[in-house]
Amino acid sequence: MTETKQIMAVPTRLGQIGLGFAGGKVARLWLPGMSRADLDKAMRSWAPNTGFSKPPQDLAQRLGAYFDGAPVEFDDPVDLSALSAFQQRVLETLRKKVKRGRTVTYSQLAALAGKPGAARAVGSAMAKNPAPLIIPCHRVVRTDGAMGGFSAPGGVEMKRAMLKLEGFYP
Repeated sequence: MTETKQIMAVPTRLGQIGLGFAGGKVARLWLPGMSRADLDKAMRSWAPNTGFSKPPQDLAQRLGAYFDGAPVEFDDPVDLSALSAFQQRVLETLRKKVKRGRTVTYSQLAALAGKPGAARAVGSAMAKNPAPLIIPCHRVVRTDGAMGGFSAPGGVEMKRAMLKLEGFYP
């Protein structure tokens, strides 16, 4: 049996966010920065033949509030089943231990996740994060203080903007 997927768009001050749900969990989140046509294309690629749904009101409000600079927590369930056990552990560790306004280095996160020396593998886990913002991969920076990579639309500038919204001024 194929799992039912839902897709939806949420307007924010910085543009549309795309959400994909599967099995009652957030399975994908597309950050602002794409045109609406490109966002629709990305969401339909993930969930072909699926119509748009209305987003859960509470989550939509929190997403909008986040991009307005409000202190918002995201404890929504995220589907990490497509990731390795290590990648899941890294993302869950990040989510639980690195709160708003804080950053952590790739090597620090590797140590927190029980694998000191696995900074590159942490970087790979960040790149596979299906729900950036809910799992705050933008809070992971390089040891030298540089932003490091960010694969979301807008790249490092979006990462920097999100950290500034949280009161961190790189």
